[in-house]
Amino acid sequence: MQVPSPPVLLPDDLIIEVLSFLTVKLLMRFRCVCKSWNSLVSNPKFIKIHQKKSERNKNLVLIEKEYSSFLVCKRIIVNYLPTSRLVGNSLITLTNNHILNEEDGFFLVGSCNGLVCLVGYSDLEKWLYFYNPATRTLSKKLGTFTDKYVSIFGFGYDTLTDTYKVVNLCRKSRDARIFSLGDSIWRSIPSFPDVTDSFEYLCYTCVYFSGTLNWLVIRKDITYHWQNRVVENFVIISLDLGTETYTQLLLPRGSGEKLLVDPTICVFMDCLCTCFSHAEGYMGDQFVIWKMMKFGVEESWSQFLKISYPTLQISCFDSSLQPLCLSESGDTLMLGVRKKGQKILYNLRTNNVVQTKFTVGKNWFYFNHYVESLVSTNGQ
Repeated sequence: MQVPSPPVLLPDDLIIEVLSFLTVKLLMRFRCVCKSWNSLVSNPKFIKIHQKKSERNKNLVLIEKEYSSFLVCKRIIVNYLPTSRLVGNSLITLTNNHILNEEDGFFLVGSCNGLVCLVGYSDLEKWLYFYNPATRTLSKKLGTFTDKYVSIFGFGYDTLTDTYKVVNLCRKSRDARIFSLGDSIWRSIPSFPDVTDSFEYLCYTCVYFSGTLNWLVIRKDITYHWQNRVVENFVIISLDLGTETYTQLLLPRGSGEKLLVDPTICVFMDCLCTCFSHAEGYMGDQFVIWKMMKFGVEESWSQFLKISYPTLQISCFDSSLQPLCLSESGDTLMLGVRKKGQKILYNLRTNNVVQTKFTVGKNWFYFNHYVESLVSTNGQ
């Protein structure tokens, strides 16, 4: 009679190491295997280990906004896909699996470590939501406040205190406030530059990068006119979330070229980047991407790409371009065209251009550095 082999017992450390490589979807399923695995998935130390591994696999978050009457957004559809899949395929089929509805209305603030920050609002008040698309968990209403005026928000992670923070810049009161998950109160940032007197904020989008929030603003000490705008008109305000102090970062110095539209900033290839559109005589309108190779060092700006809009087969006046990702081989760049709900694949070696559209939706909002995580909506 054959004696059965004893069961193979794996060390706990090895089990944790193997599980940390799995996707969030699989980990959520494996919670039912045993009590220890269920508690492991919600363990803060394991969440950080898993997040470190996930950072190797970049994703693009595609959020479609659906508007009701009076341009109030009451429904969003969230999709996130590996950037490798986006570059490798000319046609992407999207699903409507992640849907959020709000009786009043909400708008998007930003994404960080797998969390998406939303601001809900009604006629009387505003509040914060935090949503994890991978685990499909949505926080309760947090940080409720009264503000009837237009505000600018930013969302990011403070590495010093290991918490998530939201910054609110109010045009009416001209002050800056900060909300930390766990504190559940808004505090003033007294050292932050005046919202209206010192600068004019270009848009409501804030870029999170390396523990900082970054806004592109128009300098008030230089004469600015939209018909005669140049690079020197603009500066980046960078707020360190740990020290809650700010610095000003100059854009790469131009040669006096007239900008056709306002510049933008974004995160691309693990660098803070800025994009320009300007005219260059016989060469036609140009789209340029600059990378800050060493964050915070203005002298480290390096031009990554310059390409004409005729080559891209679009017009700079009806398109808002954003670099999304680069293929692993380094030869194919994907650009997002927000106004048209499409993407452009540009081959850097052959100058070949392929224009494609997503299968559904037009009002897209991109986060091109999304990482799947188990981070809970309470910021722990």
